[in-house]
Amino acid sequence: MSSFTQLIKDEWRLLAYGFAMMFACSYGQTYFIALFGGEIRSDLGLSHSEFGAVYSASTLVSALLLLKTGSLIDRLDLRVFSYLAIIGLTLGGLLLAFAASLPVLFLAMLLLRQSGQGLMGMAGPTAMVRYLPEQRGKATAITAIGFSVSEAILPSAVIAMLAAITWRQSWLVWTALLVLALPALVHALLKSHPLRHANYLASLSEAHGDNAVDTGPRQRQWTRDEVIRDPLFYLFLPALMAQPMLFTGFMFHQVHMVEAKGWPLALWGGLYTVYAVAATAMKLYAGVLVDRYGAVRLTPLVCLPFGLGLLVLASADGIWVAVGFMLLLAVNVGIYSTLASPLFAEKYGTLHLGAIKSVTTAIMVFASAIAPVLMGWWIDAGISIEAQALAGVVYTLLASALAWRATRLSLAEQT
Repeated sequence: MSSFTQLIKDEWRLLAYGFAMMFACSYGQTYFIALFGGEIRSDLGLSHSEFGAVYSASTLVSALLLLKTGSLIDRLDLRVFSYLAIIGLTLGGLLLAFAASLPVLFLAMLLLRQSGQGLMGMAGPTAMVRYLPEQRGKATAITAIGFSVSEAILPSAVIAMLAAITWRQSWLVWTALLVLALPALVHALLKSHPLRHANYLASLSEAHGDNAVDTGPRQRQWTRDEVIRDPLFYLFLPALMAQPMLFTGFMFHQVHMVEAKGWPLALWGGLYTVYAVAATAMKLYAGVLVDRYGAVRLTPLVCLPFGLGLLVLASADGIWVAVGFMLLLAVNVGIYSTLASPLFAEKYGTLHLGAIKSVTTAIMVFASAIAPVLMGWWIDAGISIEAQALAGVVYTLLASALAWRATRLSLAEQT
């Protein structure tokens, strides 16, 4: 814990920036938007399938756009990139507050998903691994807690607000809070960013210049096109897709799952507090492990806790299953959210990290959009939650095996 204390003392401004961006990205996340789902459907006269179709379509289009917009973080000043994300999220919130038709609803959802889940979700972790290379694991873990905090407090705040005002008024309030707080925070916390970025570029120049001192192996700075042609990238990918794909799929259908298991819905809702605490603790621990052993070495483990959780889910119906599943889910979320960005920085460098992450983020977003639809079809076809969980177990084992092979080959390349 002392290493965290020193890191916070030395780099509190950059860490606070990452924390704030991860907190604010919640505006474009499924769990936050879904809190208004009933009111939106009722007001616009939409069925469950119609609302789901609009949401999935906006998510898929957002994934495609990220291939272009995500790389802007490599070319723009971090402050400008952040302000653009804030503007997009603000416009999305305002459009949603006044949406009266499907096209406007689609555009609002697209802006929220693109700016919140996409750009803001990239900004914090990318800044950590790029500017704090020696402690990128712990730095990413600290910023990721911003999302855990939002998960812990925003649902209750939204529910309380909806009891007093309409959902449209509520979105105006949330958008106003965003505009009043986040630009000022970005301005204050990134005041010295030009100097930091200049030092970062100078360090890359020194490491790769003609007069560089030979102090050990120099990291290659891969371009996006080079990464796409790297076979090892596709061996790592299935393990990294497990979290967004399986988590989104099972959580989207969580009410059906709870009913099928016979669990009290109130008990299930209460487990989210346990989940948030456990996920936060695991993020911090995973940050230490990443800095000690390296993200590449740990990647084969990134989806195994989820696989174990799904095995528990398929094994019985008792209350202990719900508790065990949520705890293992929290462990997996903690590892994944801390490891994903350091992995790409460690394997492919940081100079073109935004362009590289635009590809990986687009793939993850696409997976998160497809999973609920596929699981919905399987549920309609009579395939039980237990059978789907066992299919998820098989997937995580195969994905881990592929990642293990990629890790062995990556380490061999370095020797």
